[in-house]
Amino acid sequence: MKVLFLETVEGSGSRGEVRTVANGYARNFLLPHGYAAPATPAILKRAERLVAEEELRQRALDEQAEQLVGRLLGQPLVMAVRVGEQGRLYGSVTTADIAEKAGEILGGELDRRRVLLPEVIRQVGVYTVPLRLSRRVTAEVQVVVVDSDAPEGVEAAVQALLAPPPAPEAIAEYQRGADDALAADADTVDVSEPGQSPAEGAATDGAANDTATAAGGATP
Repeated sequence: MKVLFLETVEGSGSRGEVRTVANGYARNFLLPHGYAAPATPAILKRAERLVAEEELRQRALDEQAEQLVGRLLGQPLVMAVRVGEQGRLYGSVTTADIAEKAGEILGGELDRRRVLLPEVIRQVGVYTVPLRLSRRVTAEVQVVVVDSDAPEGVEAAVQALLAPPPAPEAIAEYQRGADDALAADADTVDVSEPGQSPAEGAATDGAANDTATAAGGATP
């Protein structure tokens, strides 16, 4: 059935848009709730006006969304949860959890359907999650999942996760130091017999050298 959307229905159509939808969906949901009307010639005359009104409404929503983006910038969403072995959560962090935490920063409720999380979070870590604040405005936020019982404290655990990785130069310097230490160890030879300490081995080797010297200097 071809209908004219009188209201925006997420995932189906925008106000003023003419679309073809399943007959059952139109008769059982869209038409009874007043979200759409059959696209008759008389109804279609309203389409242009509705499109203009919807554009104005959408611009206002986008402006509000841009303001919300400013509030979220640099504000990681910290989720302190119970954690088991190997950093796995006892439960999970869901779209509802993230929406609630974002709402605390924004000062109002955020519909969980605006959280574009592909799957629930089950592991400690830092995640980048998009929030669709309006049809045209999407913001990416950092979700930091930490152990609520972290020995160093939640704040310190968050800082550790957000700390930038070492620079390549620092890694190279560390590797050079490790290589030098290995080379120094290789220059030290262990002369001890199995079961002897290095000191005992050195003493035995010295005694053997003295015996050989004495033997070489003796008169036949």
